[in-house]
Amino acid sequence: MRAWVLEIEGEIAGIAGYYFTGGTAVVFSEMRRAIPAAVIWRESIEMMRKIKFPAICVAQDGSGRFLERLGWVTEDGEVYKWRL
Repeated sequence: MRAWVLEIEGEIAGIAGYYFTGGTAVVFSEMRRAIPAAVIWRESIEMMRKIKFPAICVAQDGSGRFLERLGWVTEDGEVYKWRL
C-alpha cells in the first residue's frame, strides 16, 4: 500500500493512495474537510503520473466526471479503469 496525506493548517484534510490485489492497483481517497479544487486536481495528476500499472477505482459522490477528465474510463457504472 502507498498513501499520501494532505495537511492544511496542521490538520489532515485528505488521504489518497492505492493497494494491490490480483496484480491490479485499487485507488482510494477520502476527504476529511474542504480542499480547494486546484489542490485536488494538482495532487491527483501527480499521483496518476506515478501509477504505471493497471488500476481501478469506484466513483462516489458524483466524482465520475472528474475521473474521466484525469483519463480514467468507466468499466461498469461507477467502476473506472486507469488507461496506461
